[in-house]
Amino acid sequence: MIFSHDQCLVITTRGPGILYLLSYQNNAKGSDVVGSKTTDQAGVTRFMISFSHHYERFAFMWEGKGEAVYGIGTGLQRLPVGRSWDQASAIPWGSATVNTADVKSIVAGAVDRTNLTTCFIIPDQI
Repeated sequence: MIFSHDQCLVITTRGPGILYLLSYQNNAKGSDVVGSKTTDQAGVTRFMISFSHHYERFAFMWEGKGEAVYGIGTGLQRLPVGRSWDQASAIPWGSATVNTADVKSIVAGAVDRTNLTTCFIIPDQI
């Protein structure tokens, strides 16, 4: 399962852009939230997507000129990240795989928490 037993989600991007993360289906009756992390690096940037126990679904997408791929845990497989909210990469809590989902209508009503998103840039030294 993603988000358990060292199965984190790592996004690798090339070039400048924005990685967005939507956390939705709040089990504590709170708001859906969307946030982003920006990179201005010309080369590779690696992001780690974390989670919140209050949400049961997560979706992410890349807005940039370069490519973006995701990997799960220590697995070697890399797959493309969604490039729009109607074709976002999505993860239901407890899943072992990332799917594609149209979350455009959910994003429209989500609270913007760009400065508090659970998406982090991994330093080059790691």
